[in-house]
Amino acid sequence: MPYPFVSEDSAKGWFKKWQDACVEASSRVSPPESPKVEKQPIGDEFDWEMEIPAIVDSLSALLEKEGEKAFESKGAVLLHKALPDHEALRDPEFWYWFATVPGRTLVESRYPFKEKTQVDLELEDDEPKKPNYLPGRNNFVGQHAKEVLFFRLWIRAAMGRLVDGADDASKVYEYARGGSVEFWRSHLLRVLYAQHRPFLQAFVDFQFPGPDRDKPRLTIPEIRQLAKDLAKACANVSVELLDRNQSKAFIERVWTRTSSARAWVKG
Repeated sequence: MPYPFVSEDSAKGWFKKWQDACVEASSRVSPPESPKVEKQPIGDEFDWEMEIPAIVDSLSALLEKEGEKAFESKGAVLLHKALPDHEALRDPEFWYWFATVPGRTLVESRYPFKEKTQVDLELEDDEPKKPNYLPGRNNFVGQHAKEVLFFRLWIRAAMGRLVDGADDASKVYEYARGGSVEFWRSHLLRVLYAQHRPFLQAFVDFQFPGPDRDKPRLTIPEIRQLAKDLAKACANVSVELLDRNQSKAFIERVWTRTSSARAWVKG
């Protein structure tokens, strides 16, 4: 069945006009127009125009009830379970449609505009920067959809899902639920080594070893340095040949070198 998409150029042009309208109004306003929606005539039967708004409603209810952190972890699982295995999910421009048309207001809710406080105003330079009235553009379009909010949720669940089965069905998405938004965006979704599922899961195990996966092992400066050193080390290793245990051992070795060389002092 045909699926909807919005071209990258159309989405970028739409965002620019919306951004300009907000600057002119000095506030967040509704976009002056909608991006051009087209259809790709391939794929299995799925009623996108009916099903996607229903999924967005469920995600909106989750965000309102449980907040941003739970939205990213639980929302990833909700979205992944609701979407079919379809050609559309491999098309960045489908995700642009998802974010700019049925999901736009949810992106806005996830990233509400916050007025400057009096303290902020007192600390400004003589020529302050223009306020960011809108969520970052990458939540809607850009970088092959890597940062688009809904793709970010879906790929988190897709990569964290246990594909080799689990004795307990509740643990199938165990790895997708662990870790903060920043950990996933900066140290998993933006780097090549995390495209290999066993390595990604080993990294989640390393940084969030507890049963609830709510306490990070390394501090923010430490995990940032480790991520850099992993990227360098992976340039000389065929990561895709490693299983989860081998990946875990590899990460531990790199961390041993990183911590020794940097002489980290935990406070």
